[in-house]
Amino acid sequence: MRGHNIRYQDVDRVEAVVNWLETQYPSPAFPTRREDTGEAGVGSTRYYSAYGVVKRGFPMLPGTPDPPEVLELMKRVTIIPSHQMTLFGPRITIFTRDGKSYTRQATGREFIWNFDEEARRIRGIDPGLPIPASQFERLIAACGDLDREPVAATLVRLTLKK
Repeated sequence: MRGHNIRYQDVDRVEAVVNWLETQYPSPAFPTRREDTGEAGVGSTRYYSAYGVVKRGFPMLPGTPDPPEVLELMKRVTIIPSHQMTLFGPRITIFTRDGKSYTRQATGREFIWNFDEEARRIRGIDPGLPIPASQFERLIAACGDLDREPVAATLVRLTLKK
């Protein structure tokens, strides 16, 4: 979306080819929910795919209103299971209304982050926490220096609302 400056209004449909295991929850042995069939719903892979297209990100806080564009676009997202795709490495194709398509293939390693990257990304939840942002920052810092913490009580204390 960002690299080709594609706007939501330009999108006709989205296809995501994913590892087949990622379409059956909680597991292939006991699938109670299939991501590649049925209606798209909030919290589904199609929902998160649409959210990424519309908002160019990931919804960090539950309970925030869903943008109508996301709810509409998720109906135009197709999930295609594949036995050849790596786990967490989908191939996403965005088809635009002008007849063009844009494909990007993940490697499956995009979510392997170091601590600094995780800390950067997790900061998006601080408005929804019951503790002040400054306390959350101290909690992140304590986690970063976990090997120097003498007792776990420091971490526990930093999670408590005052």
